[in-house]
Amino acid sequence: MSNLKVQLGKLSLKNPVLLASGTFDRSIAQKIDLNKLGGIVTKTVTLKPRSGNPLPHIIKTKYGWLNSVGLKNPGIIKYLKEDLPFWQRFDTVVIPSLGGETVQEYSQLAKLLSSYTKIIELNVSCPNVEKGGMAFGIDEKILHRMIKKVRRQFPGTIIVKLSPNVTDITKIAKAALDGGANVLSLTNTILGLEIDNKPKKAKFFRKVGGYSGGAIKPISLRMVYEVYRHLKCPLIGGGGIEDFDDALDYIMVGASAVAIGSANFLDAKISVKIVNSLEKYCQREKVKDLSQIRGIISKD
Repeated sequence: MSNLKVQLGKLSLKNPVLLASGTFDRSIAQKIDLNKLGGIVTKTVTLKPRSGNPLPHIIKTKYGWLNSVGLKNPGIIKYLKEDLPFWQRFDTVVIPSLGGETVQEYSQLAKLLSSYTKIIELNVSCPNVEKGGMAFGIDEKILHRMIKKVRRQFPGTIIVKLSPNVTDITKIAKAALDGGANVLSLTNTILGLEIDNKPKKAKFFRKVGGYSGGAIKPISLRMVYEVYRHLKCPLIGGGGIEDFDDALDYIMVGASAVAIGSANFLDAKISVKIVNSLEKYCQREKVKDLSQIRGIISKD
């Protein structure tokens, strides 16, 4: 019998498959059995409600998706009252994702969540907001200082979701770990641009958005590979996962868990399909524990 359990910090997941933040809503609970998943990362929440960016928020491109949602959310008070309790009804690990414009905002959010959960994700990689967001994920010193302050307020497992829009992902990753992060999530969307050349204008109000889909997988996979090789830390791999083979690739370069993102837009059942395929793969290949194959490609 194969053991699909994995550890994220001090928390155990029944399997390594997660739903990525911002790629699903409550309706998914009517389409799949959320109890079969290792965990779900809820939509990023901020201290105050955010109306998000002007429409459109998501557009289909030739090879993937471009989004410019702008962290639209009801704010932390409504989130704690309505959203978090909804997701915590299911038998799976629920990971609140937090976003802020300042170090103080991240710290305040972490303090509030400490009474509700033992695990949080710090989204320091959103490219679709004017302040905060990705700015924290591309500056080593600011990131280190912010996580260190959050750690004083939150004793549980801290996941930091990093941006791929950097020159050296390993330096940013080390800064996050040194600041107190337990787990790193790699990666968020890549900066992209789509234009409508007939009216001669960008398709998004803010022009640049976050690019996701199968086309970014080799880039994100390479970053997981580099971070695992250099730091050997717990990682969540994501970016362009569209089927089981994609998920398996991330595990083989060092990911403890995988996050399914924009593939949910095309097939709401894809995450459960990947769990089922992983079970069959482990039985067929006689893999008793995922640690047998984790990071196998990253070994010297």
